[in-house]
Amino acid sequence: MSLLSQSLHQAQRVIGVTAKAWGVAPASAHAIARRAHHGYVPVRALRRLGLAASGSTASSSIAHSW
Repeated sequence: MSLLSQSLHQAQRVIGVTAKAWGVAPASAHAIARRAHHGYVPVRALRRLGLAASGSTASSSIAHSW
């Protein structure tokens, strides 16, 4: 494990224990993503960029994502 992943794991553990002790409901995945660091890119956006970068000219394959 890298130092970053160890720190992240420890932070999540502390937050989990604190939330359990205070009786706070866990955050949804969407709420966590909203508070993510500035470099966060949603998976849907990554898929859309991957299709665009692959040279896919079929607009119907990504039209629903825009």
